[in-house]
Parts: sequence; C-alpha cells; structure tokens
Amino acid sequence: MVFVGACEEFFGRGHSFERLLGTSAGAITATLLAAGYTPEEMLVALVEKGADGKSVFAGFMGTPLPFTDEELRASATRRLLDGVDFTFVPDFVEKKLHEVLVDALAASGTFRHLLGLVERGGWFAADRFVSWFSSKLDSGPWQGGKRQFSGMTLGQLFAATGVELSLVASDTTDESILVLNHRTAPDCPIIWAVRMSMSIPLVWDEVIWQAGWGQYRGRDVTGHAVVDGGLLSNFPIELFISDAPQVTKLMGPKKDTPVLGLLIDEKLPVTKGLFVRINIRPGELKTVQRLRRLVDTTTGAHDKMVIEEYSHLVARLPAQGYGTTEFDMSDERRDALVKAGREAMALYLDMPAGLVLPSKAPRGPEEQPETAADRIATSVLEQGAGQGTGLLP
Repeated sequence: MVFVGACEEFFGRGHSFERLLGTSAGAITATLLAAGYTPEEMLVALVEKGADGKSVFAGFMGTPLPFTDEELRASATRRLLDGVDFTFVPDFVEKKLHEVLVDALAASGTFRHLLGLVERGGWFAADRFVSWFSSKLDSGPWQGGKRQFSGMTLGQLFAATGVELSLVASDTTDESILVLNHRTAPDCPIIWAVRMSMSIPLVWDEVIWQAGWGQYRGRDVTGHAVVDGGLLSNFPIELFISDAPQVTKLMGPKKDTPVLGLLIDEKLPVTKGLFVRINIRPGELKTVQRLRRLVDTTTGAHDKMVIEEYSHLVARLPAQGYGTTEFDMSDERRDALVKAGREAMALYLDMPAGLVLPSKAPRGPEEQPETAADRIATSVLEQGAGQGTGLLP
C-alpha cells in the first residue's frame, strides 16, 4: 500500500524506470510494475474484496491443502510415530494406529496447520495468493492488447516487456541468496519467483524448486526449499550500485542512471490528519512479529551499512504501527498509508539533490578502490545476508 502512494508521486512527476529489483512486498510491487501496472491499477487490485466482503488478502492465510496418502506415508510425523515402539503391541496393530492417527490429524482443519508447519514449512498455505496474483498478471490492457503474463518465465517476461526485473529469494537448502532474473533463472516461472520471494518462513509453506523451472546460474537446484528473500537481504540496493564482477554477472553491466531505493521504515510514524497518529497492529500474528524481529536483528547489519552509506539514494516510506500480514486493514488505515507513501516520495523528490547517480562511477581499465556497496554485495552473495523492499533505478 505504501509503495502505491510512492509510485503515484514518482510517476506523477514524469519519472519512469529501466530496471526493477524487489524483495518480498517489493517483489510483488516490482512485478506488477514490470507488467505495466499503473499506481491506480495497483490500488484497485490491492483493495479487492471477496464474496464475503473482506479483503481478498485475508484468504492468503489459508488452511493447507489436503495431504495425499503418499505424503502422509512419507511424512516426518509418521516416521516419528513409527519410531515409538510399544513392545506389548503387535507391530501390525501399531502401524495401523499410527496410520489412523496421522489421517485424523490431516483431516482436522486445526491440526492440518500443524502438519503443514512440520511437513511443508509453513502454518498457512499461499495457494490463494498464487491464484490471485496469476489473475492480476492476466488482467487489464497492455500495449493495445490484454496482459497475458501469468504463464511466462522470467526470460519470456523480459523478452515481452524489455524490463529488467530481479527478485530476491532465499535458498534454505543451499543456505544462499537467489537473485532471480532473466540472466540467472530464465526458465523460472514469474509467478513462482514472486511466490518464493514473499514466503515468510514458518508462516507460509516453503516453495520447492521444480525440475521444470530450469537451473539457477547453471546449477541444478531441483528439490531445494526456497523462502522469503528478506531472510538474507532486506534492502539489496547495493546490487544496483556495485560493479564488482560477481555482481554484474547477476545484474548485467552497471547502468549510468540514477538509483532510487524505496525502504519500508517501520520506525517512521504514519500520520492521519494533523493530530492523530495511527500506531496499532490489528490482526498481526505474534509469530510474524517475532520472526521479523529475529530476522532484522540477525541480518540487518548488512542492509544498515549500505543504507547509511547511500542514504541520499533512499526514500523512506512510513509504516509504523502496521503489520506485515495485516490483510484485514480498514479503508481508513489503507488510505492513510497510501497518503504517507505519496508524501514521503514528494519529500524525497523535493530535496535539492533529487534523483541522483550513485557516487561511484563504473570501473575503468584500472581497478578502483572497493566501495561499501562492493563489500556488502560480496558479503551478501557469499554468505547470504531482512521486510520487503522495492527499488527503482
């Protein structure tokens, strides 16, 4: 919501973009922009309501899909039960009891959440998000025709739009960051690239990389579990600033264009009118809050360093008092957040510097000293490095 307000002001002043980079919420926004969405269209999509009158987003916290018999037989829960051997009970009786117990857990709505957490890595299923986002990528006009992007891969999206889109995700199997774009993962479906980037660990089920999605940078990652990019890099603006070889292999040659980072800042208050501040989090899961605090504490140092070094390239968007999964947001709170994004962008663009180039020029034949962006990008890419970001160069 806050990105929508910022984009309204940004485009309203005649600015455009050449490349897009997003993590989590930023991945969703960046992909809609790459698909030609205007801020007005994004706002309509984001305020959509279901048949029950509630925000369509509320359905994103769904009950896990039913487990197949094969999944249950091979489940960690079943193996745990089978590992408990009551010597006075015949094996065939014990196995039948375990089978009945696991089936009963899977059939119960509440216990299916628990099974989802244990077996699939998330308390909720995001299948409704995939369906909704697919429909958005196939809705509305585009270049004289209709949008038809939901079935495209990252490579096909680039070929169709010419927009360089990169989405950040975290490979928990390989303990490494994934920067997904038409160079690194051309055969990865765009819808699943977004789904991976937004998957808050333990909240939504992990995404397992499928063989049909091709390789990542020439490497087979089939079967790897992938979650929210914020786990490793919350604000990867350094990927647009650094021209270190390991970065340009992912992002392509450094561009001689201004770079702008849109940072969701939960420390900046969202004001309503002149005298009222909105500072509550209705409906926010305690689990999400805890996970975010852990992620921010353990991985925030990388992002904090580059944000401080390149603060002149960062527009801070207020979000204090709003929850990461606050999908039941009232119209009043939504409007205040959109307005805050619009005002924050106006404040940034009205600064004397305005949109500016990064201070470091592209490397010439002679090696230049390593910059903070080089060091941080290298650290993030080598080790992996926390809330969604959107970046517009």
